[in-house]
Amino acid sequence: MHITGLLSDDDAVSPVIGVVLMVAITVILAAVIASLVLGYGNQTGPQTPTTSFDDEYTPVPDHAGSGYATISHRGGDSIDFDALYVRGSGFNASDTAHGNVQSSDSLDVQDEFYEDGETVGLHVNETGFWPADRTSGEESRIVTEDSINVPVDRDYELTLVYRSPHDESSSVVYTAEGPGA
Repeated sequence: MHITGLLSDDDAVSPVIGVVLMVAITVILAAVIASLVLGYGNQTGPQTPTTSFDDEYTPVPDHAGSGYATISHRGGDSIDFDALYVRGSGFNASDTAHGNVQSSDSLDVQDEFYEDGETVGLHVNETGFWPADRTSGEESRIVTEDSINVPVDRDYELTLVYRSPHDESSSVVYTAEGPGA
């Protein structure tokens, strides 16, 4: 056999390239099937709604250091009422005109800032979910302009926590602080 004959003889190259390509295709195919079977290819994570909230503290005359915070949905995604929780500190259910406030009670406000006998409804007086009767969206969803009034001390710190209905994940969508916090 001559050296020049080896350079022109490519009988062994084709089978080697074929085997390498078959092994590569098998490995890629196994990886794709494994990711689909184990669910790695379908994990997008929990979808936290994109929303905008704001809050406003209103002092109650003759109730030093206390008042109510109005928390309002200002825009973005709608949220199921039972997926949004109000949590935090500074709830004040004891220093109101009616004493121990229940979700359906009202706070009578009489001062030069208010009309005589004006009533402010109180909706949440402790940690809990957003009340269904304070929603205006379809199927009790919280939508733009929905709001709740929370009896609070001046130094309140409240958070709105979204809990995904699909899994156990949760995330804070809004934080509110009183003027004394």
